Amino acid sequence: MVVNNMLNMQLMMFLLVAIGFLIRKIGIVNTEGRKNMIDLCIYLTLPFNVLHSFLREWDWNLFVSCGIILLLSAGYNAISVLFSAVLYKKADKKRQKPLKYGTIVSNSGFLGNPVVEGIYGTDGLLYAALFMLPVRIVMWSIGVSVFMKDGKDHLLKKILTHPCIVAIYGGVIIMISGIQFPTFVENTITGISNCNTPLSMMLVGMMLAEVHPKGLIDKTMVFYTFVRLALIPAVVFAITAFLPIDSMLRGITVIMAGMPAPITTALLSAKYGGDEEYATGLIFLSTLLSLITLPVWCAFL
Repeated sequence: MVVNNMLNMQLMMFLLVAIGFLIRKIGIVNTEGRKNMIDLCIYLTLPFNVLHSFLREWDWNLFVSCGIILLLSAGYNAISVLFSAVLYKKADKKRQKPLKYGTIVSNSGFLGNPVVEGIYGTDGLLYAALFMLPVRIVMWSIGVSVFMKDGKDHLLKKILTHPCIVAIYGGVIIMISGIQFPTFVENTITGISNCNTPLSMMLVGMMLAEVHPKGLIDKTMVFYTFVRLALIPAVVFAITAFLPIDSMLRGITVIMAGMPAPITTALLSAKYGGDEEYATGLIFLSTLLSLITLPVWCAFL
């Protein structure tokens, strides 16, 4: 059941990519339209997706376990940032951006939650959502900084005022304070949030339609995929195996660490001067191979 749900989720992603590919190939959307849709995704649907992840009730009875999962998430982020800083120094400068970002950040926000819920139920889903808090902060701070090469002060301002970071500020306040929105407001947030995944995946397909496949996959991309899907979760598992923590919390951490490259790798590359063709290849190859590695990790755990 778990493997079936996970495969359905990933196959849905590939189908959305195929639809986007077709839309671009037959000319429904041109290059300029695709760029406008990237802005729509980054400045609207992604922030609403982040905000929506915080629309849940905070339970103080789970304080200790929640604290542990937050610390585990922080440790995972530290490992990912360290690997991104040391592993790709010989890569092309323009390709270093998606390689580093895709190592710091994974697709755990979209793929991770349903996989964790399938294995550990609603309790696991709560911990997975909390695990994503440090991930989202790192994603929209250290992660985004990979693409931005302005002065430190200007860079800090850009990061702190990025719509997705602002959404985190608001989301934390909403979750902890217990603010309840009117139904129509909550439905609006949910509706826009639900647009994010199909829009993002179709954008990846549109980018693929503009990519010349010859020579796209190279040794560095294969190495990246190994790092993202095997090495990082293996290191996380090895470290947590020596910690006196609940097996469910360990399992959630390993699963979230073993997710493929996130959709935002291509979106941010297109927006901020990374190699968007290469970024699209990273997403495609790592997501394809995750059809093998994720069931293996789930069975192992």
